[in-house]
Amino acid sequence: MSEADTCAAEATDIDTAALRLEAEELRRQALTDRRVLDKLQNIPQSGTASQTSQALHQRYQQTVERRSDLLEALLQDAEARGGELQEENHALRKTVDRLGYKLKCAQYELKKALGVKASTDEEKSDDGDAPADKNQKREADRPRKRGAPKGHQGRSRPIPDKIDFTEMIPPPDTCDCGNHHIDPIDTFDSKYIEDIPPVSRIVTHRKYQRGRCTHCGKEVRHAEAVLGPPVVIGPNLAVHLALMNQMGTTFRKLSVFSSRVLGAELSPSGVLGLVNRVGLSLDGSYDNLREALRQQAVLNGDETGWKVMGKSGYIWCFCNKRIAFFHPDHSRGAAVIEEILGKDFKGIVMCDFYAAYNCLGKTQRCLVHLLRDIKKERDVLSSSKLLEHFESKVKEFIEKGLQVQAMQDGPKKERAVRKMEKRLTRLTTMPVTKGKAITLQKRINKYREDLIRFVTHPDVEFHNNRAERQIRPMVISRKVSFGSNTQTGARRHCIINSIVETCKLQGRDPIDFMRRAYTSGGLDVPDICSPPAA
Repeated sequence: MSEADTCAAEATDIDTAALRLEAEELRRQALTDRRVLDKLQNIPQSGTASQTSQALHQRYQQTVERRSDLLEALLQDAEARGGELQEENHALRKTVDRLGYKLKCAQYELKKALGVKASTDEEKSDDGDAPADKNQKREADRPRKRGAPKGHQGRSRPIPDKIDFTEMIPPPDTCDCGNHHIDPIDTFDSKYIEDIPPVSRIVTHRKYQRGRCTHCGKEVRHAEAVLGPPVVIGPNLAVHLALMNQMGTTFRKLSVFSSRVLGAELSPSGVLGLVNRVGLSLDGSYDNLREALRQQAVLNGDETGWKVMGKSGYIWCFCNKRIAFFHPDHSRGAAVIEEILGKDFKGIVMCDFYAAYNCLGKTQRCLVHLLRDIKKERDVLSSSKLLEHFESKVKEFIEKGLQVQAMQDGPKKERAVRKMEKRLTRLTTMPVTKGKAITLQKRINKYREDLIRFVTHPDVEFHNNRAERQIRPMVISRKVSFGSNTQTGARRHCIINSIVETCKLQGRDPIDFMRRAYTSGGLDVPDICSPPAA
């Protein structure tokens, strides 16, 4: 409050006190005059008494009128101050509600950080809901027993189609009855052992024969025999080390594995050099994947943090059922999306609610992310029936949307789509608790078209799990290596990961693909960008 407002408030308090004091004095004076007038009525009237009575009566009326005016002014002042107090009281209530909600969130985060489970006697939420039944909470908190449920049939490995060796095991030496004389019969019990042969390095001695030119008499030698060291690592080992690095194995561990297990001495920097050469051989296929992205009708998009030289950066992922593309960049802005997909991308991108994806014309926002936010809010307000009802309605919207998505195009599906739009509108208007739930309703209202697009497009999913699963190997690699020391290393990670994951999606052997690329210098590789022939 400013100094002028303080002075005005003090002046108002002084005026009000003075008015009340004057009204009290007038009340006393009117009471005194009234008593004198009552006594004068019992005295025989004379000229002097009559004049005195008229003067007192006149003064009494003036006193009553003045007191009435004062009381009316006091009443108006009280009404004005009462309105201000109501507004102030309403503002204070909102502040208390907001602070109470922040306190519950802080308590939840503190318990989560300390690893303390929530008490079974939960306090009532803001909407006055009673806590859940204690027995149900105890049943939910009880840890699940280890092992498969009773009566569960375990899964066994399939019998191999090819048998390389057969071992004949003679019958047992002793019977259960104690007899040691066992005669063999022509009945056998079969069991199969799948294993690999003992790992040992294979050394190939390449002898490049020299020749002599019949024209000039010069001795002619092979170029690859002259260039490079006399002992090199073959493509099989190089490709396998690159694949193991893509799966999260560090260069130091790969060095130990190659030296001790395979017998091929390699230092961590030697492994790095091999993996770099594998990445360079895949560079052309990686650029072709980048161009193929812009022709896709449906994509999933996601990004994760990735440090380069200790500075914050990001790995972007765009994928679908056939291809997976990873791109390193220092920025997390919309310019990266426009650089990869182009400013005129016509397809649909499934993504989360990150604002950078707003630059795209058509998106499908992840409804699973919305459910996660509701679940987190329910963890804070665990006994809220309003949040429970809100969550159930969102799940019902997803289930109904999948049913409509599976319908054939036609008037029936159009009517079902209109009903789904009404369901989405009801989600934005239904009563919820104060705080995060209201923000989520505003989010639903903002991304209305981007939340219901999967209903009318059969190839579009309502979640972004595909991109999250594709980017998970990069996250695991980041945990063990903390990112990359160079921008080139980050690009190498993205190249190898893009090729390996795309081969997996298309049912190709990534080892065979990378071996062909490595041995041919990237010239003899299959086409993984074009769609398969019908």
